[in-house]
Amino acid sequence: MKKIVIIGAGGFGREMLAWVRQSGALWPVKGFLDDNPRALDGYAKNVPLLGDTHNYEVCPEDLFVCAIGQVKFKRSCIERIMARGGAFKRIIHSTAVRGEDVALGAGVILCPHAVVGSDAKLGDFVTVNVHSTVDHDAVIGRWSQLHCHVDITGGVVLGEGVLVGSHATILPGVKVGDGAVIGAGSVVTRDVPAGATVFGVPARPYKVRGAAHE
Repeated sequence: MKKIVIIGAGGFGREMLAWVRQSGALWPVKGFLDDNPRALDGYAKNVPLLGDTHNYEVCPEDLFVCAIGQVKFKRSCIERIMARGGAFKRIIHSTAVRGEDVALGAGVILCPHAVVGSDAKLGDFVTVNVHSTVDHDAVIGRWSQLHCHVDITGGVVLGEGVLVGSHATILPGVKVGDGAVIGAGSVVTRDVPAGATVFGVPARPYKVRGAAHE
């Protein structure tokens, strides 16, 4: 029998434990992986901490789900497990809504009340968190992370590894380059270059000590 291993035993991982069970998954949760050996201290969970991503020996029955909210760490943990032959499962919560002809890559996670509109495309390991929407014809590049209450409107294109903070909105047709960061609560009205960090209403480059943040 297959068993699900959740990478990340922090807040998102503990939420994922419940969401996996609510998603109608046919297999039980085997436990967590986390590089912090004390990640579950103080929490009475009925599955164990199995070890860390550096040393865990992948078993043939393992199916992995990555519940890490930061793009860089998510990607490094997934690639570490994949290098040892680990396979990843999509998790689609029972309350998530999908339109017609939606394309979902490997390891995609749709959290409670996420909405993905018709003809949208989500690359591998994209996470759409609680109450976030990806509207029709949007394209979300692999590794990207949408936090809670994000609104990706029609025809938006996000590159790979984009992080979109909670309550941010990206207006129709806007393109966001690889590795960009959209600050929480921002409204993005024009294209964002790769690697840029933008924040505000309307979103502008984030500045540190008078210089644009890179």
